[in-house]
Amino acid sequence: MVWYLKSLRCFGWLLAVFAAVFSIPAATASDASLPSLGEGSVIDLEREGNLGRGVYRRLLAQGLIETQPLLDRYINDIGFRLLAGIENRVREYRFFIVRDDSINAFALPGGYIGINRGLIYNARSQHQLASVIAHEVAHVRLRHGLQLMEKGRDLSNAAVLATLAGLVLGAADSQIGTAVAFGGAAGSQQSLINFTRENEYEADRFGMNLLINAGFDPNGAVEFFETIAQKSSNSEFANIEYLRTHPLGSNRIAEAAARAANAGRGEQQIDDYHLFRDYLLYHSREHLPDEGSRYLRALAATQAADYELADTRLAELYRESDENVWYGIAYAENLERLNRQDEAEQIYDGLLNIFPGDYTLSIRLMQLYQRLGRGEDALKIARDLEIRFPEDQRIYFELSEIYEILQQSALKLMAQAEYHRIAGNDRQAIKLYDQVLQSRHADIATQSRAREKRLILLED
Repeated sequence: MVWYLKSLRCFGWLLAVFAAVFSIPAATASDASLPSLGEGSVIDLEREGNLGRGVYRRLLAQGLIETQPLLDRYINDIGFRLLAGIENRVREYRFFIVRDDSINAFALPGGYIGINRGLIYNARSQHQLASVIAHEVAHVRLRHGLQLMEKGRDLSNAAVLATLAGLVLGAADSQIGTAVAFGGAAGSQQSLINFTRENEYEADRFGMNLLINAGFDPNGAVEFFETIAQKSSNSEFANIEYLRTHPLGSNRIAEAAARAANAGRGEQQIDDYHLFRDYLLYHSREHLPDEGSRYLRALAATQAADYELADTRLAELYRESDENVWYGIAYAENLERLNRQDEAEQIYDGLLNIFPGDYTLSIRLMQLYQRLGRGEDALKIARDLEIRFPEDQRIYFELSEIYEILQQSALKLMAQAEYHRIAGNDRQAIKLYDQVLQSRHADIATQSRAREKRLILLED
């Protein structure tokens, strides 16, 4: 119920985002000038990306996106493995976990793809999760959502905008999650329903090719289809019209099975999916029972503040596999809680020797240095991350904290300005750039950078 109420509140800003991007009055009941959204339309890739980015940022601001770096990295690693199979890619994709326990997945315009954590809990392998992500990538690549909006140009603006509202209102069936996202106007016209059904088959085929090319087991798609079909048969959402018009029928499952059989089993590879899922549970649930895998039980001890028990369990796991990032990070985090920071630092350093420049490990070590008051050491890592990830909002938050430790007020203001610029808070960013320009502590290089960034925002 809490999620549903949040969804209703989000509906208003979804309308606002869409209206702002396409300059459509949100209150207008009908408007013949609604722009075309298909290939060759006046809505180009940049504006499509702006729409998706705007909704993504609002979801982020609402606290609906999981931002834990290790979790975020895992799902993006899968996504970008799949993207390697797309030639002449023109979009910058972003994969993210939605903090909601319903089984759902959706694709925003511009390549922003959300996977509900409820779907992750119900998948059993990286191959099954990859099949869902591949399906959503296919919808974006094939421009299904934008084509659907174009097909619905004769509908009221409210009906078209509802296609985006469907993203937030959610669905119980992950395979029809995109039908909700891209079929919010379904029921208004039967042609739109048929159009979406055809898209589902097309996305299945394209997504299966992505799975195969990336070396994932294509049977993962079949397995997940079967799981969802079983769950949806008893779903409380079964009576919602626009879900019932996009069923996961036996034909889709049979076609996926046939394609998977022809493709083979895929590459043999290490699958840390169970560790990923356990770590997500640890960050999502307030009280973990002392049961499940050895890793989950160790995390449960940490969550219960029984750090000595957690230390015993995690140390054993880490000794068995000292190259495992999941074990290493959980072990080091628990050591920090035991005030054994030197040992935690050794673990982070050891893993960074194996995985040089790893984003998550770098973030963790940088944060440890901050807590120890070692600002210069933290700054060295943060600057390296800034060079490699110049549009990463988290890095500028950390830089702001580091400059506070180092008492460098002008650079702190600059980091805060960059944080707000990336978040889309242009007015606040400009205000902070102005403060940098007025600061007597800002050197010439910092003032020059602030002036340039400020002008770019004003021109936009």
